[in-house]
Amino acid sequence: MGYRITLDRGVLRAELFARETVEETKTFFQAIVSASKQSPCPCILISVRSSKPIFQLERHGLIEYFRKLAVTSSQRIALVGDSRDLRLSHEYVEFIARQHGLIVRTFPDETAAYQWFRDPRQGQERRARQERRTQQAPRTQQERRAGQERRAGPRRKPR
Repeated sequence: MGYRITLDRGVLRAELFARETVEETKTFFQAIVSASKQSPCPCILISVRSSKPIFQLERHGLIEYFRKLAVTSSQRIALVGDSRDLRLSHEYVEFIARQHGLIVRTFPDETAAYQWFRDPRQGQERRARQERRTQQAPRTQQERRAGQERRAGPRRKPR
């Protein structure tokens, strides 16, 4: 396992190579958290290559590292993987991180990630949509059933 953490165009760039175990992943994330404390950046790019995917983020306590990164400096964390399995794993990480209120996104390549970092609207738009959803009154079970009945109601015969 090897990793490199650098500062690139105002982005903390963390590259991980040939990771095999969860312990190696924890070591990598500890290094990212330490680097983010030394040079706070609003964005972090995590690029993973030639590594095994990890799907049990919460069980292994890896979500805590994402929380630490969000608290120390990063407003946006982008994940890039070089294989289909890594991208699927990163999509799962994104899903779990969003449930925890973190701004994490998966990208097919670094160019797309850097474009997301430069777009100031992304985080604000999502936050506004989420706030609108939480302000809407939750529908009762009876209201949900009525909506389903309307959709499943009898269809008219075409003329």
